[in-house]
Amino acid sequence: MGSSNMGKSIQSKEQLIEAVRFVASETSRLAQKIVGKTFPVKSLTIFAHSQSEYELLAQILGGMGKPYDYNNGPRAELHEPIKVDSNQITHLRIRKPDPERPQVGCNDFETDFRVFKKEYLPKHPENLRLIERSGYDMIELYDSEFNVLAYVVSKYRGIKSKSVIGNK
Repeated sequence: MGSSNMGKSIQSKEQLIEAVRFVASETSRLAQKIVGKTFPVKSLTIFAHSQSEYELLAQILGGMGKPYDYNNGPRAELHEPIKVDSNQITHLRIRKPDPERPQVGCNDFETDFRVFKKEYLPKHPENLRLIERSGYDMIELYDSEFNVLAYVVSKYRGIKSKSVIGNK
């Protein structure tokens, strides 16, 4: 399928697996470009770009694995991991259509959040963005030359109280 075809709607299980391989390969290239190294990938998300594509991909995903959880779309633990270079993709999510997510997909890198934040965030503000959520933080890796996003996610830390948020 190659990067030139990645803008097209995914219509089959084979095309979905090809999109997974594309995202895993491209996010590794993205990390290499930004911080000079790659990180393991186990969990990956494919972005649907229309309601009909989302419904088809959710149906395909249902046959590929056991439902794991739901966050902006269904996620499954795959019956057969998808091997991409040295990575074994064991969890796959289909994200609901979102105009803010025109990319093919994203993944979470398996690495220590605190070490990554300390070592790389200050050095690469043009390609790394800290996103603070109520129960965790993430660092987004992005570059307009890539049709993917990647994240390094902190461990869940519980919900911040409003007083803590107000006293930052």
